[in-house]
Amino acid sequence: MGQQPNWQAEKQPVWLVAAVRKTIAALPGGYTEAAEILDVTQDAIFNRLRTGGDQIFPMGWAMVLQQAGGTKHIADAFSRQSNSVNVPLVELEEVDNADINVRLMESIEWIGKHSVRVRQAIADGVIDRSERQDLDETSYQVMAKWQEHMTLLYRVYCEAEKVDAQGLQPRASGANKSCVEK
Repeated sequence: MGQQPNWQAEKQPVWLVAAVRKTIAALPGGYTEAAEILDVTQDAIFNRLRTGGDQIFPMGWAMVLQQAGGTKHIADAFSRQSNSVNVPLVELEEVDNADINVRLMESIEWIGKHSVRVRQAIADGVIDRSERQDLDETSYQVMAKWQEHMTLLYRVYCEAEKVDAQGLQPRASGANKSCVEK
C-alpha cells in the first residue's frame, strides 16, 4: 500500500513551528513575554512547540503573538508554503508618493541582492540546499516589496470599485477607467 503519512507532523509542520519560534524570539521578553500575552505558562508554550509532541500550537495564539510583536513571520511562512506572497496593507492615511517610491526602491535593492546571491550560488555549478534557501528568501523579498509597491500605487491613485452585493462581482466605478480591468 505505500507509506502512510505522518499525520502528527502534518498537523504541525516544521516550517510552522520555526515561524512561531521566530515570532516569539522577536518579542522583547521572548518566551516569558509570550506566556504573559497568552496568559499561559512557558511550559504550555514549550509543550506545544516540541518536536514529536502530542500537542499543537493553536493558530489563534500564533496570530496574537505575531500581532503583539509587530512581525509577519507566520504570515510569510504560510505564503511561502503555498507559493504565494504576503503583501501587508498599509493604512492609506499614512501613504504618500515617497512611501510608494520607497517600496519600489526596496524591490530594486532586493533584486540586486538576489542577483549577487545567484552569482555566488552558481559559481561552483551547483545550488546546494543552503544556497537554495537563501535564494528563496531573496526572491520572496523581491516579490513582496514589488507587490507592496503596486498595491499602494493602485490604492492611492485608482478610484475604488463599487461592489454589486447581489452577485459580489466588482464593477467599474466610472471616472477612472485606467485602473479598471476590462
